[in-house]
Amino acid sequence: MSAVYKYLAGVVFLAVLLQIGFAGYGAFSVANDVDDGVVDQDRFDDVFGIHTGFGYLVVLGGLILLVVALVARHRIKHSAILLGLLIVQVVLAWIGEGVPWIGFFHPVNAILVAGASGMLAVTEWRGADVRPMRPA
Repeated sequence: MSAVYKYLAGVVFLAVLLQIGFAGYGAFSVANDVDDGVVDQDRFDDVFGIHTGFGYLVVLGGLILLVVALVARHRIKHSAILLGLLIVQVVLAWIGEGVPWIGFFHPVNAILVAGASGMLAVTEWRGADVRPMRPA
């Protein structure tokens, strides 16, 4: 089951990176549409729809990763933290639509999500244990 966790951790990390790319696509696509004068709610939903929809799949991936961690009794705490960050990410997006200053924290939390998922994937693929570095 640890092998499944290893591959799933890698998939979740790659999905997080892809999700960040979709956010960039949406932002620059809307910016381009502003220049062309064609931005409306439908167009905004079209270009950010893939970011929104794929985001829920990333959260589902985090949930599956936690379930695998529980079954394997492997990196449960780290997987739970990642899922917590992913849930916070969705909540920040929901609140940020109505309260824009809260939206500031959505990309900040995305950095934490990328770091946590990357740490899990790298340590799994390197076969290293997650431990703080000791000073030399």
